[in-house]
Amino acid sequence: MLRSMGGKVLAPWILLVGLGGCSKPPPCAPVQIHERKHPFIAFDRHDIPALRQRVTQDPYKTWMDDVRRGPPGQGHPCGAPSTNTDVKEYQLSNCALYGALSWVIEQRGDALKAARDALLKAGDTATGWNQTPGAWYWGGALLNYAYTYDLVQPALSADDDAAIRDKLEDALGKTMDVYEEFNTTYVTNFRYRVGSGAATLSYTLGEHDHACTVERDLFGDAPLESLFALRSYGPYVQACLTQDGTYVEGPSYQDDVFSVMLPYLQAMKRLSGGAHDGRDYINAVNTPAAWGNDTRIARMLRYGAALSMPDGNAATIETGWREPLQLSSIAASMLSEKEGRRDAKGFYGWLSAKGKAAVNNPVYSILYTDPDIAKAAAGGQEPSYTSIVTSDMTSLRSGWSADAVHLLMTTEHEYRPSSHSQPDQTSFLLHAKGQYLIIDPGDGRNYDPAGSSHTSLFYWVNFSPESHNLVTVDSFKGIRDTYQTPAWRQLGVFSDLTRPVDDPAILRASFLTGELDSSTVTIDDYVNVPDVSTRRTAALARRSYVVVFDHMISSGVGSAQPMLHYYDTHLHYSGWLGCRPGAPAICTDYATARPTSSSTQVDCGDVCGEVRMASDLAAEAATGLAPSAPIPPDAAGRAPSAPTAGRLVWATRTDDGKRELELDVVYVPRPDAFSVDRSGFTNFFPNMTFRHPFSVARYIASSTQWLTVLYPRDLTAGEPKPAVEALKVSGGSGSAALVSIAEQDTQDLALVSDGAQPVEVGDGPRVPSAKLQGRSALLLLRHRALERAQVDAGTSLSVGGRALLLATSPVSASLRPEGAGVAAELVLSSAAQVGIAVSQKDAQLTLDGKPAPTRYDAASGTASTSVPQGRHRLAAR
Repeated sequence: MLRSMGGKVLAPWILLVGLGGCSKPPPCAPVQIHERKHPFIAFDRHDIPALRQRVTQDPYKTWMDDVRRGPPGQGHPCGAPSTNTDVKEYQLSNCALYGALSWVIEQRGDALKAARDALLKAGDTATGWNQTPGAWYWGGALLNYAYTYDLVQPALSADDDAAIRDKLEDALGKTMDVYEEFNTTYVTNFRYRVGSGAATLSYTLGEHDHACTVERDLFGDAPLESLFALRSYGPYVQACLTQDGTYVEGPSYQDDVFSVMLPYLQAMKRLSGGAHDGRDYINAVNTPAAWGNDTRIARMLRYGAALSMPDGNAATIETGWREPLQLSSIAASMLSEKEGRRDAKGFYGWLSAKGKAAVNNPVYSILYTDPDIAKAAAGGQEPSYTSIVTSDMTSLRSGWSADAVHLLMTTEHEYRPSSHSQPDQTSFLLHAKGQYLIIDPGDGRNYDPAGSSHTSLFYWVNFSPESHNLVTVDSFKGIRDTYQTPAWRQLGVFSDLTRPVDDPAILRASFLTGELDSSTVTIDDYVNVPDVSTRRTAALARRSYVVVFDHMISSGVGSAQPMLHYYDTHLHYSGWLGCRPGAPAICTDYATARPTSSSTQVDCGDVCGEVRMASDLAAEAATGLAPSAPIPPDAAGRAPSAPTAGRLVWATRTDDGKRELELDVVYVPRPDAFSVDRSGFTNFFPNMTFRHPFSVARYIASSTQWLTVLYPRDLTAGEPKPAVEALKVSGGSGSAALVSIAEQDTQDLALVSDGAQPVEVGDGPRVPSAKLQGRSALLLLRHRALERAQVDAGTSLSVGGRALLLATSPVSASLRPEGAGVAAELVLSSAAQVGIAVSQKDAQLTLDGKPAPTRYDAASGTASTSVPQGRHRLAAR
């Protein structure tokens, strides 16, 4: 509803008669339209003067200018249509919609004629509407025709009106015949688009039986028979949208689905009762029992910002293009304050400030963007949160500027009913200093550079963990003809979706403190390597750099003949795209240019940059390996480590070519082997392929652990070079690194261990002593004094001889000085006695803000209490 129209609530003019023609019980929108008085889908005729006033002010004025110009690449009305019949129909429907709004706003006769002419031909052009990929375009066309007819119907002659209704009823009828077959034509994104378009057209034509069918299918509890082998129960929307609000086909498919679904859901809410009484599946208001209190769509819309990179573009995870998420203005309007409306407004303002307030269709943005959302854009408001962690995604960011450091890691635990899903559990990407530095290769279907096989590259991205920033085991690449991968997932049409993810990644703990954010995920067993499990913790430290802790754990450790494995950790690099002399214009002007046809494949050459081996590697580094041959394991099955870090540098520029960047990559301990001459592919934009380098560091052991420091720097700005060095440890099996910046007097300690015995780094002039019994710890120190620490799966952590944390069973914790002791945020998988440092023996502990039974231990200087399973806060007073 148009809130700017005097702020009034429109009186209901629709006769509501319960279920009407529904053949099954609810859910079904209680909408039966007996007397139509167009327009009514988005507003009524009394609101037109306010709508005309709206488009005289920005951002509506800018959007209206786009409407006047017509769809991109075309004159208006409806020039230069595509030669593809399905694309052409979709273009015609867009032209019709643009013309309809131009008629309502400006009473332009040519615009009315364009809309009328297109409606009289509705359904005549598309030939693949009932198959892939034509159905994708068909869903959008149905929605556009629904809104177009509703807008122009009062201006049509009786004959034209009758003829157009016949065309639209025919299009709707033949669509629903296919939709209700539950075959494989309309599935996943196709089904959402077609169903949403058909339901809205059903409303526009004054009936709701077909709309009821769609609503029951998308939000009801009927069995899902149309996701290939999937045999589960609805709602259908829940099949491809996780509980945490992530669309499983990737951010770009989230856009194309909800660009049609959001206008449909707006229409349903309005026609079923309006702002307060209407059925609202986004915020779970007035929804039937089958949908319950499910607000996953609201979470998806709210978290769109968290999945956006600092440049305002979506991440290239699964199907994601370097383009902004296009639903911001409409989506923010549809959220309740309870579900994060303020955050969505901030996201929209943030995108607007970057000149990337992209909208899928300006007509819908004009109709559905509330004025307060537009004001947020004008004020450059930012989202109120920075880092977030869900069971599906970890997003750690230093801020919202284009130069911010942002790490995005996949944390997947559900099956993926889509062929777009990839074996990328625990993979991550990194954007920093205005550039993508570590990437995910993206979708893969558009890979077809000269001289290569489209099929093999598609399978490399979609089925091989080697194409992601993962640790692979025993060189399994996962190409489809072998199914050899420790991260293989049964996907889409290729297998049985009733089984869960073969190698599910599970979120174990996370801490978001600003100065030290982290997330820990595990893969508890691999199908093809059943004795191996993994644990990965990613941490963003000082809003400046990233530390990744990896544990590869074999259940065969301790046996007479432990099984050895090759553990290969991959990093895929990205950088300057516009540097190649003689490249096609589309490659150097990628921000605005696109291939004109989906069948056009453009080879854009190499991502520009250089992987350099650092001088502290062995001489064999010149060959790409350091050392050139694997080192035999010791008697316990461990790969021996040297106190010198394995180091490489990725050097590149920002996309405008004006700033020199470096990413220091330091492995501790040094890998048994390095390979830096690998090459992969990525399609940051549809049908545009870039080659990029990736490196592989290999560890050979039964079980092992290491840490990787990723330190991005802007050389043009003179950012200081960190001193990153490996430290000798004593005690158990482990490694440590010191990350220090002399100018800032910081000395950060990273420790990684197998957790069996305590590991310790000795005291020195630069490094205070630290001792850990646990999987990993990261301590931020300044002038040798603790500022913040995090520990994963630990029972003890001390610095300078002072115990900070003691526990009777492993806990994960975030620690900070508070008073003369420390305060701790804890995550426990089982109950434990937990102690923290205090300054005096009569300290009283509080657990989650309430006094807790306290026992003081004079020997360690800690006070302890019993802490139950789950997340808790422990402090002293």
